[in-house]
Amino acid sequence: MHPSVAPPLTISIVTPNFNGADYLQDCIISVLKQDVKELEYVVVDGASSDSSEAIINQFSQRLHATIIEPDNGHANAINKGFEKTSGEIMGWLNSDDVLFDGTLSIVQRLFAAYPEVEWITGRASSMNATGDVTNIMPARPWSRLRMLAGDHAYIQQESTFWRRSLWERTGAGLDESLRLAVDIELWMRFFREAELHTLDRYLGCFRVRPGQRSVTQAKAYRAETLQVIQRELDHLEPDYRAAYGRLLPKRPTELSEIERELRNAELSVCDPPILKPRDVNRRMLQMVAHSVQSSSGGPASPDLFRTCDLAHFKDKHAGERCVILGNGPSLNQTDLSLLEGETVFASNGAFLLFDRVSWRPSYYACVDSRVLPDRAPNIMAMLEAEPSMTAFFPARLVDHIGNAPPQPARLHIADGPNRYFVSERAPDSSNLPWSMFSPQPATYLVQPPTVTITLLQLAELMGFSEIILVGCDTSYRIEDSVEVGAKDARRAIALTSTRNDDPNHFDPRYFGEGRRWHMPDLKAMIDQYQQARIALETKGVRVFNATVGGELEVFERIDLAEALARPRMSARTPNAGQVQPAAVQPARQPSALLKTVRNNLTALAAGAAGVFTAAALMATMPTLTAAVAMASGFIALAALGLAGAVAIKTRRIVLSLIKRIEAFERDTARQEIELVELNTRLDEAEFDKLLAAAESRRNRSKP
Repeated sequence: MHPSVAPPLTISIVTPNFNGADYLQDCIISVLKQDVKELEYVVVDGASSDSSEAIINQFSQRLHATIIEPDNGHANAINKGFEKTSGEIMGWLNSDDVLFDGTLSIVQRLFAAYPEVEWITGRASSMNATGDVTNIMPARPWSRLRMLAGDHAYIQQESTFWRRSLWERTGAGLDESLRLAVDIELWMRFFREAELHTLDRYLGCFRVRPGQRSVTQAKAYRAETLQVIQRELDHLEPDYRAAYGRLLPKRPTELSEIERELRNAELSVCDPPILKPRDVNRRMLQMVAHSVQSSSGGPASPDLFRTCDLAHFKDKHAGERCVILGNGPSLNQTDLSLLEGETVFASNGAFLLFDRVSWRPSYYACVDSRVLPDRAPNIMAMLEAEPSMTAFFPARLVDHIGNAPPQPARLHIADGPNRYFVSERAPDSSNLPWSMFSPQPATYLVQPPTVTITLLQLAELMGFSEIILVGCDTSYRIEDSVEVGAKDARRAIALTSTRNDDPNHFDPRYFGEGRRWHMPDLKAMIDQYQQARIALETKGVRVFNATVGGELEVFERIDLAEALARPRMSARTPNAGQVQPAAVQPARQPSALLKTVRNNLTALAAGAAGVFTAAALMATMPTLTAAVAMASGFIALAALGLAGAVAIKTRRIVLSLIKRIEAFERDTARQEIELVELNTRLDEAEFDKLLAAAESRRNRSKP
């Protein structure tokens, strides 16, 4: 960790052990040889009767703490261990498993580079009893939706790390009432609060050995896992169920590999992008350079919240007129029938207006971090009832109250036709007007103090040459019945209504009883409106304010009927289109063909016949379908009664094939480790070089 990038974060690791002397030393050494100084390592032994205590004592001077006493089970031991720690990053490692070299270093850098990330996992891997790595799986995404829908086998516990703040917010302990699935139960609590990000690197390794609980009690573990998931399904938040209920089972299930492949597209809607070690280095360079682009001039590290490509909206309505509908009380004094046949943009609680008008908006947006979760069920119902309406939401919701991390809007609004999740950047005064009004709205929008600013950016993207504002009163008062919550240095900003007496919108129920909202920042609104006007005029777009009354005087006033009766303005000259980044696609997992073949061969070894057919199919089989055909062929041959010497010879050849496959798996895993280690060294060398160059440039720029 370079001192100029971020202060190093302390990592707390706990190893629970009970009679695990055979592998305990390997486990401890794998942690202590990690190349991080900021490490709290605690070993907890449940009064083992083997040589575990002697092994622990060999390393006692290098351990942060040891606990050797009877405990009440696996979860209790881990909880006791974590109580002895204070590190910002946490994880546990069972005494028969190991960490790969360099794991804690990349984990430490990742959490420093991505303060918005709260927990991570790596590529699943396994080793045999003698310590040979036999399997490293491809990186794959995880989400709460996948877990609840049955794709929960399994997040590798020894490769998973999290922030202490997440641990404390979700109960600060494992559930000691469970015997086996304590990890699954913890993951479900974590998923309520934060996305799980996968790092495309192996981190911890699971040892497969005779007599381990995960093998001998696999059936009980699965049963307990389903109980945990059932409990989660029974207590889902209403907005989450409204968004994703159609994808969730009534009873918990576990998807097979084929079912997972078939449902991958629909279950991928909440997948965060997979991070690569190089992304971590780029982000750290950005922190040094204090810029969006890395100091090397290369591309910025990816947004952790999957966004949609808006490039196809570019100039979709070139030269046309649109109306942006605010939600102010002046709508009650406006003849809304005049908007019949117009292209209308609406926002937030506009659906409360639908019983008064025969038309519907063409476009809709909701970007507020309190309003969107609060109104998610209503928004989802509106979009289901109006499938032709196109809606826009921020990819991530940033709550400006307290220190809560951003969360994906997809946790509240499900993907669907005509729904777009957009990238946002915070406004500032560094490059006016473009730092307050996006010059590239197909790529990102600037966060607004009022959703109308978002709608103006979208309208400009679509090529409208004339925009008419209606219902944008820009005037607010806070009733005595409103509860004031969190405050910042200037004002109260977290508000909750206790009555249906909202005076600031067209319907008193808009921010009615129980509704959560933010204190409006009128100065910020006016400032950003002024910059929006400058930006739009630069692009040849005219904006008129047809609001009845109100306090918004940035744009030229006009009567709504007059504005709609006038000839439309001529088309503005569209800007040259720019190539826009494609939407981040969820990583797709390869089929587990090798595993399927090995399982089939194992079954054949128990008494199948047809060796020559098997050899021919093994040489030519390209797909999983062929694997099924192979199994069917053996069954058919067995049905013919071929046995005796042929069956014995078949068994020998099949067992030989199994050994060859296992050797191939070991060689592949070894080569994968060597490749990752080489890439890691190259990445770190490149990072050090670029970091030195960035710091040199920064030092030269100092007065």
